[in-house]
Amino acid sequence: MNCVVCREAQTVRGFSSIRFERDEFRAVVHQVPAQICPACGESYLDEVTTADLLKRVEQILEEGEMDIVQDYV
Repeated sequence: MNCVVCREAQTVRGFSSIRFERDEFRAVVHQVPAQICPACGESYLDEVTTADLLKRVEQILEEGEMDIVQDYV
């Protein structure tokens, strides 16, 4: 797909790090499969990955963890 941010390049498969913040909660998830723009670095996740990632982060939040860094895979 063509990058909708910079409109300069076609995205390629790769992995990204995604950050979440809510009040004092912070999480970083590395190695998330994504389409990445080689020109500007913008990441695009598919619907299945997005839903799974949000579910995982909500679960971590419910468990009371405040700062977490983990790999997606």
